[in-house]
Amino acid sequence: MSPKNKFMKINFTLVFIILTVLSLKAQNVTVGSVDMIEQRSRNEQLLGNANPLVSYTLRPLALDLVDSTQTKSDKKVNIKILPITLTQQYNSFYPNGWNDGSMIPAKGYQSLLSAGLFAEYGILSMQLKPENVYAANPNFDIFPLTESNAARFANISYLNTTDLPLPYGDKSYHNLNWGQSNIKLNINKFSVGVSTENLWWGPGTRNSLVMSNNATGFLHFTLNTRQPVETCIGSFEGQIISGKLVGSGRTSPKSQFIIDGVDYEVAKKDDWRYINGLSINYHPKWIPGLFLGLNRTIQVYRDDMGHSFTDYMPIFDPFQKKNLPEEDAKNRDQLASLFLRWVMKESKFEFYAESGWNDHSATIWDLFDSPEHSRAYLAGFTKIFMLNKEKNKYLKFNFESTHMEQSADRIVRPAGAWYQHGIVLQGYTNKGEVLGAGIGPGSNLQTLDVSVWKNDLVWGIQAERYAHNMDFYYDAYTFYDHKWVDLQLNTYAYKKYGDLGIQAKLNFVQMRNFQYQKEDNKFNMQFQLSLQYQL
Repeated sequence: MSPKNKFMKINFTLVFIILTVLSLKAQNVTVGSVDMIEQRSRNEQLLGNANPLVSYTLRPLALDLVDSTQTKSDKKVNIKILPITLTQQYNSFYPNGWNDGSMIPAKGYQSLLSAGLFAEYGILSMQLKPENVYAANPNFDIFPLTESNAARFANISYLNTTDLPLPYGDKSYHNLNWGQSNIKLNINKFSVGVSTENLWWGPGTRNSLVMSNNATGFLHFTLNTRQPVETCIGSFEGQIISGKLVGSGRTSPKSQFIIDGVDYEVAKKDDWRYINGLSINYHPKWIPGLFLGLNRTIQVYRDDMGHSFTDYMPIFDPFQKKNLPEEDAKNRDQLASLFLRWVMKESKFEFYAESGWNDHSATIWDLFDSPEHSRAYLAGFTKIFMLNKEKNKYLKFNFESTHMEQSADRIVRPAGAWYQHGIVLQGYTNKGEVLGAGIGPGSNLQTLDVSVWKNDLVWGIQAERYAHNMDFYYDAYTFYDHKWVDLQLNTYAYKKYGDLGIQAKLNFVQMRNFQYQKEDNKFNMQFQLSLQYQL
């Protein structure tokens, strides 16, 4: 057994002993939970049946916020066995899918197994929910070496400034990690502690610009609200994190970097990265259903950090570079976004949007003059239609569009693709996957989702258009008809049988101009089956 695995085994054992002698209350709902309880609760808010002050833009959510059946125990010590969850999936031709946490981008068979305990003693709570991932990870077709030197140089630029290796290594993958675990102190409506849980910031349902469950959760300190904090001007929710991002330890095949016998690979620092982040939202008391928010993250190699307060908490620094004259010398990478979500329960309708920037503006006038510089955005809406008089069955219609491609401002002032960076060469990633929108740098996605919900039954269908890395396409090619665009038809269903919940997904993908090769059209089928059993 390697020293790392031996250390993890010892730590798991110690935490298990602690949990068994204590017992718990402040349980969180895992982002992307199999039982779809987050989405159902958000739907219920549109129907006027859920807490109107919860924004659903800051996850994970406390279980008692989304499940009204939860009751507070009078016991001093509480212990709960968490559901056992097994997710299995198979991609027939190419890695497909995102927002899958610890899973990796892999062809073939892959599984994720999770189980654990939640315990609470007074204000102290502990959640131990490790995840074990296995992927067969066979080879698949990647960017062809027969392309022009110009196209290959553009591809190498992305490989050198992100940590998004494809394929994800050259052998099967096995990883045991802390998963959705935490230890926290819960005081009134606030919580402080250490966690490895996946986070989701922002109003999007298919993508989030700054933080999602696309990558493996990372170790972080957190100070956050557990419930909306009400004031005389409205309610607030927020989270501050300081965490540790690590690389994948992998690279794309060496042949991808060699042109005319010259190796153009740039070695990435073997150093972890410090990330500091803030998400805050405000619900004005005078405008029911409206939530306004801000997300901001800054990352830096640990070796490049200073030791002042602003080095550990740069999220409180000004946004304009004119007020940060030494910012470029600090080798930091920033992302920021503004978002809104507006719920109109009388119409059973919500609209939401997020607009982000992957760099500082020089001045406030620079932002006003060129707000489209380094920008990405998403926008969507949801409408619910009741299907019966009992009002326990309804049709949900959702549309969302995510646009990561640079604007026309790139012609005079290139900003680089989102999640790509010239100094932090891993880009905005953890363990080889993007922390934000799973579609990745320069990509665009439109999703139409129609679903039927009734008690413990959900079934739906999605139609999607996914344009792969358009920033790379315009860097590498001069013709218009080689764009790599996927047309996806996704079906899904969830049903609960007693203590067993079953979720199934079947996705069909027609990949047009695969790897930007004209008329090289491919087909992928993805099947996913998730089981969740409550002991």
